Amino acid sequence: MSIESMDIASFISAGREGLTQWANMLIAELSGLDRLIAATVSMESAVAAGRLVVFLALVTAVSQLTARRPGRALAGLEHWALASQGAMASIRRLLGLLGRLGIETLGIALMLGVGYALLMLGLVTGEVPRVAALHYLLALAMLRSLSMATRVALAPDYPGLRMVPLADAPAASWQASIKALLPLAVFGLVLVVPSIAVVLPATGQLLEAIVLALVLLQLKRLLASAHPPVSTVIRTQRARTPGMLSRGLLFVLGIAWHWGVGLAALILAAVALLGPPSALIDTGLAIGATIAIGLVAGLLGHWVGLFARSPVHVPPPARARLPMLEQRLRHWIPLIQRTANALITAAAVGLIGHVWGVWNLWAWLASPAGQSVVGALAGLLGVAILSLAAWLAAASWIEDRLNPDTGSGAPGAREKTLLALFRNALAIVIVTLGVMVALSELGIDIGPLLAGAGVIGLAVGFGAQKLVQDIITGVFIQLEDAIHTDDFITAAGISGTVERLSIRSLGLRDLTGTLHVVPFSSVDTVSNYTRDFGYHLGEYGVAYRENIGEVVNHLHKAYERLKADEAVGDEVTGALEVDGVTALADSSVNIRVRIRTAAGMQWAVGRAYNRLVKEVFDEAGIEIPYPHMTLYFGEDKTGNAPAARVALTQGGKPAAEDE
Repeated sequence: MSIESMDIASFISAGREGLTQWANMLIAELSGLDRLIAATVSMESAVAAGRLVVFLALVTAVSQLTARRPGRALAGLEHWALASQGAMASIRRLLGLLGRLGIETLGIALMLGVGYALLMLGLVTGEVPRVAALHYLLALAMLRSLSMATRVALAPDYPGLRMVPLADAPAASWQASIKALLPLAVFGLVLVVPSIAVVLPATGQLLEAIVLALVLLQLKRLLASAHPPVSTVIRTQRARTPGMLSRGLLFVLGIAWHWGVGLAALILAAVALLGPPSALIDTGLAIGATIAIGLVAGLLGHWVGLFARSPVHVPPPARARLPMLEQRLRHWIPLIQRTANALITAAAVGLIGHVWGVWNLWAWLASPAGQSVVGALAGLLGVAILSLAAWLAAASWIEDRLNPDTGSGAPGAREKTLLALFRNALAIVIVTLGVMVALSELGIDIGPLLAGAGVIGLAVGFGAQKLVQDIITGVFIQLEDAIHTDDFITAAGISGTVERLSIRSLGLRDLTGTLHVVPFSSVDTVSNYTRDFGYHLGEYGVAYRENIGEVVNHLHKAYERLKADEAVGDEVTGALEVDGVTALADSSVNIRVRIRTAAGMQWAVGRAYNRLVKEVFDEAGIEIPYPHMTLYFGEDKTGNAPAARVALTQGGKPAAEDE
């Protein structure tokens, strides 16, 4: 015979013997029941029973008084919890739930205090009455605690404080079903069975089996009615959950949650019938703690999800100064949510394992290994939080400086460029320092890393002298305020608009749309056409026969029309400067003028002025010469020009002479 078959046979034999022994005890107790009743009927027992009745009446009255739901306070809590929106609404709702728990718990504590005070004052006498009084007080406290948990979770009268996402009708139905189940289970198992088992142990076991059977039947009906709506809620939550692991767990939970609850109830019933009282208490506490840990973890994850999905609201004054702060916070919220969910899951797994004796969580936390792991995690979280806070503060400060509506007004182009470079450099510094400190918190010696980084940096410096020259030249160009973004410059022989500036190069977009990336080491001279102001410098040629004074007057006339031009008139910032005749050219007399304009507007002003000069000269009949040829046939000594023979041709041949 194998060892397994021997164990099964011995187990069956032990069970048969235990059942036979229990049956004999039950028969003996039932047969001696009349003698037991006769022995307990006395004046002393009647007085003890009367004291017990008084105790029960007082405790019940106090319980009824303290169990009256503070409707006004709960209604105020609900109104306060729903008075906000966004993330604050989730926080207020959580605080409202905690407030309701506090209000309900205060009544239970008051009832327990009165009951124990009556027992300490000696109101109940006798061993059996005192046991019954203690069990009644315990049963009443358990019933009220479970009812409180049900009311807080379902809250049929106060939907704003409801923890379980259900409609009003299912919440009220569940509340009624659980309210009918709890008194039978609590008073039957905590009060009636232990009180009878003190005098009649076998009869107490029989009553315990009957009560457990009734409770299991009632629980089966409750689970059957609750399965469809709970599964619907779980499927809805699964559709909102992004992670694959969480979605899988919710899928399994939606299918088999009622089987898990039923299995836990059967385990408790089997332990209650077959095991010692301590085993029932330990198993019940373990199952209850597991459910409580799961509920708390789920609720915390739910609240974290609500907080993450809630829109980020920055106060209007801060939003006016920092318009990008909301978007920046929304960018980091998903990472914060995943980190919080991971910590909640790890804590829940650790606590559940500790409850079931898989490991001793508190001993591990007290050990050097546990303290090092917890310290490292706390250090990593602290470094991450400080780095994120430093980046948000620095980016917000730079944003505030770049905002023309706040601070000291619109920043200059130089300040914009330097702040943009400073933001990029600061991000690199924060990331580098954060990684180094995080590695140090994990116990990694960063001294060799720093030394290696120094050696690598030295080698890179020798091998990348051009890069170093780019960076150094770029820094000094920026410090000298030579180039701003959107300036039109000539650098390294290329003219264009500055689109971007980095620490080593600049991007120029020329008039054809081509982007030129110019390293700073290639820049010897920077010609900036858009700094402070500009000049339109133009030369206008007129025919030799024109009167110069009249031409100058008409140039001034064109200038007056230029100032009245709606498109570019405001860009003219100086008077017309006429330098005079600059050249007696082959076919024209050239007159140079200069007009001061706003920075970068000299080309637009010049084009407009050229058009107006042409219009004014045309109106006045002033000739603007163009290249042409004059034929001169010469003359003899007497001043007479020689005859010139002119022949008309047709199709390349001499035309026929007229007869």
